Amino acid sequence: MLAARAGVGAGGISDLSIIVNELASNVVRHGGGGQLLVRQLQHDGRPGIEVLCIDSGRGMKDLAGCFRDGFSTVGTMGTGLGAARRIAHAFDIFSAPGLGTVVVARIWAGGAPPAPAIQLGAVAAAVAGERECGDAWALSADGARTYLLLADGLGHGVGAAEAARLAVRLFGQQRDRRPEQVLDALHRGLRSTRGAAVALAEIDLAAAQVRFAGVGNIAARIVTEDATRSLVSHNGIVGHQSARIHEFTYPFPPDATLIMHSDGLTSHWKHESYPGFVRRDPAVAAGLLYRDHARGRDDTSVVVFRPRTLDSRTGPL
Repeated sequence: MLAARAGVGAGGISDLSIIVNELASNVVRHGGGGQLLVRQLQHDGRPGIEVLCIDSGRGMKDLAGCFRDGFSTVGTMGTGLGAARRIAHAFDIFSAPGLGTVVVARIWAGGAPPAPAIQLGAVAAAVAGERECGDAWALSADGARTYLLLADGLGHGVGAAEAARLAVRLFGQQRDRRPEQVLDALHRGLRSTRGAAVALAEIDLAAAQVRFAGVGNIAARIVTEDATRSLVSHNGIVGHQSARIHEFTYPFPPDATLIMHSDGLTSHWKHESYPGFVRRDPAVAAGLLYRDHARGRDDTSVVVFRPRTLDSRTGPL
């Protein structure tokens, strides 16, 4: 079991089992089925597990009421969501009539760690029929600066996964270098692979700006409540074809969210379609985009980054 291998411990595994059972039961009864994605976490040396539950069902009319013990629309005891939220060290949910439901819950070994200065949500899923995902991402934080990489190996399957994993490994060796310098190093380092689309963002919260460099079909946007700005990538394949690597600088206000995704996700999404999108846990935001905009014919990855601005346990309801 993933939680046991991660070192979450017997108590955490027991709590996680309850959460998974409650969320999965809820999505079957009310959502008409869906997906349950599990991800291993690490924060300051402490292991954790994230559970992301996604459905495209009818959504909840009375979201706050659904957390009251005894509330049920199908004649059950009505303790599912309330129990999951009480047990989880971090919990957030999006649900609205006609828009389905996405829920995230996290369990940590030894209890919840101190809240980090940043929040990150991510989904990376292989195309149907493949065992390995050809997309990979990585994050590195250094004081007020955070470096976020997303790589999409050319095609899919084992060869794509090898290229993406090598991009992540090389990224880990390039600390304290500007995005265009890192991409140049990756371009030289990926020549033995089939190549990849790669984008790298350096988020400087103190300076309220993002430095960004991208080659290939990695889309990136800075989103606020009132505006959306697309970031520029150049055509090419890192490791093979790259006419130019150029770095751009963009403002990144305190209420901004950075979203990066591979071309397994259509670029025609609008965050305004989801009420409260920019206030949701980034994992919930990533789950919504993955659920509604994955093309279904390629590996899909989406990474959502945001400075911490709200209670990580429940979020607003």
